[in-house]
Amino acid sequence: MSFFLGIDGGGSKSTVAISDGVSVLATRTAGGCNLNSVSAEDARAALSDAVHGALSSAGLSASAITSVGAGIAGAASPEVAAQMQGILSVLLPSASIRVVGDLVIALEAVFPGQSGVVCISGTGSIAYGRNARGDTARAGGWGRLVSDEGSGNWIGQRAVSQCLRALDMGRSSNLVTAIMDHWRIVTREQLVQRCHREPIPSFAELFPVVLEAAENGDPLASEILNAAGTELARIAQIVLRRLWIGRSAVELAVTGGVFANSDRVRRVFGNIIHVDRPEVRVSLHDRRPFEGALYLAQEALRSGSRAVS
Repeated sequence: MSFFLGIDGGGSKSTVAISDGVSVLATRTAGGCNLNSVSAEDARAALSDAVHGALSSAGLSASAITSVGAGIAGAASPEVAAQMQGILSVLLPSASIRVVGDLVIALEAVFPGQSGVVCISGTGSIAYGRNARGDTARAGGWGRLVSDEGSGNWIGQRAVSQCLRALDMGRSSNLVTAIMDHWRIVTREQLVQRCHREPIPSFAELFPVVLEAAENGDPLASEILNAAGTELARIAQIVLRRLWIGRSAVELAVTGGVFANSDRVRRVFGNIIHVDRPEVRVSLHDRRPFEGALYLAQEALRSGSRAVS
């Protein structure tokens, strides 16, 4: 009997799942393994913890794993992918291993081996797609300092920026009060200090604050969510235009915490896409990325691959 191991490796957490090809037998989550944000030692320790924990829960040894599919944040870089291949080869020496970027397993989770586009908005954001010829394209997802438009982090940063603008102009906003209450501060100076201190705060934690303010009718919060939907539609449009010329029926899946929790973001996103490409079908999905990794593990077994891609 064959057993498959899938890895969803992010910057803050890594999830390992084990399957017999029919059902998921065990999962385990540990720390992040993105080599752009954690050390190689920490990444190795996190993966070891998650892999051995999942194996223990499934009652299996490492030698029982036939094939591994790993979607790792940062592994779109060949250097990072090669490092991850080395780490996993030590942990699972008898397995066929395929390492890809985390955006690939997100697509495979929703459209396994098929054409389509996935637009993700959680802590970060990215759009990634594949057409019937196998061509792929991505847009966004270049990190919170320079990209990740429409993400939870982007929404939080924009909320603080707009609140500071409102305070400069002497305008009141329920959003200003809500953010200060959330961070337990009372002055503009404290707000600025909070944003610039080390380590940099997680602006994504402000997304629920913005969401609640918008639901309570705050115009500033509503404007920010409208802008998020617009920015996410733009990165999805880039992928659509690169992969499909003309009016082609395309499946576009949206996923991640921002899409899942904000009707407003989904509505703005969908309206923009449908005006531009009425033939595109937009739908909300909640498939777990490790499902895409498990699919790749099974594909790796069928192809006999130990490749990094």
